[in-house]
Amino acid sequence: MVDVRDGRIGRLAWRLPYLAERVGDGAARRVAHLVGRVEGARPGGVQRVALRVSPRLAQQNPGLTKISPDWAVDEVDVRRQGVRLRLDLRDNLQAVLYYAGRYEPATARFLAGELRAGDVFLDVGANIGVHTLGAALRMRDLSSGRVIAFEPADDALAKLQQAAERNGLGELIETVQAALGDSTRDAVLRADSRYDVADTGVRSLVGDGEVVQQVPVVRLDDWSRAHDLTRLDVMKLDVEGSELAVLRGAAHTMTRLRPRAVLVEDKREDQRRELYAVLDRLGYRPHGQLLDHNRLFRRDRSPEPTPQGHAGG
Repeated sequence: MVDVRDGRIGRLAWRLPYLAERVGDGAARRVAHLVGRVEGARPGGVQRVALRVSPRLAQQNPGLTKISPDWAVDEVDVRRQGVRLRLDLRDNLQAVLYYAGRYEPATARFLAGELRAGDVFLDVGANIGVHTLGAALRMRDLSSGRVIAFEPADDALAKLQQAAERNGLGELIETVQAALGDSTRDAVLRADSRYDVADTGVRSLVGDGEVVQQVPVVRLDDWSRAHDLTRLDVMKLDVEGSELAVLRGAAHTMTRLRPRAVLVEDKREDQRRELYAVLDRLGYRPHGQLLDHNRLFRRDRSPEPTPQGHAGG
């Protein structure tokens, strides 16, 4: 459980950015990054920084000094987690990465240790590519491998592609501008009404906020057949509530290629039982601890035969 109170030293440290604000928002932002980076290196520190950043959570955590949204800018060049990035601090994910110095560190460590030479890694809901880029760095170190990233949003995908080229990783990453689901269709990508429309990390096909754009939805089974996908080793799935639909549309691919590890965002109690049941039918069981809200599933047994006409492919 993350401590949501600042101790004496913490209160003093987080006063410094507000003192620097007298010079300007830029000075405050830079000082907050220095303080946040120290905190982010400690156990639970990234989550504490996330609680400081999110306006939605401000009233729930009165014991933590907040990071002012007035310090946010839409472009700041940084180096984080081994790659150069251009971040938009109006987005909570990118703000956490800026201030804490890292994002989802347990997931990043897992991928660095799990990926092997020649692996194919699939990042579904890649956003700006934090884990896509990290996986590509690992593949480059191993001298072989492939990263496939699905991301439907224009702005998030552009950041991913720009970062891939900027860091010399473009040849290792294949990007697909589409959302995955259980049917082929056009859909509306929406913001979350609780956040700024620029917050890319909370957009979804089931959101209740402003319309961001129209996006194509495809099944992984159809895409993998059309693109002759013959190998899939590790899969990460983070699509803000559409995980079940993605898995249903990927059943044949997962049965055929049998990735050894599947990471699925597991924050929704109302979907948890059905999510686990779908993965169980595909031959996957939860394994180990939760990694930054991502549950690790590994192959446990031979999957049940896919019902005729269900998964296609």
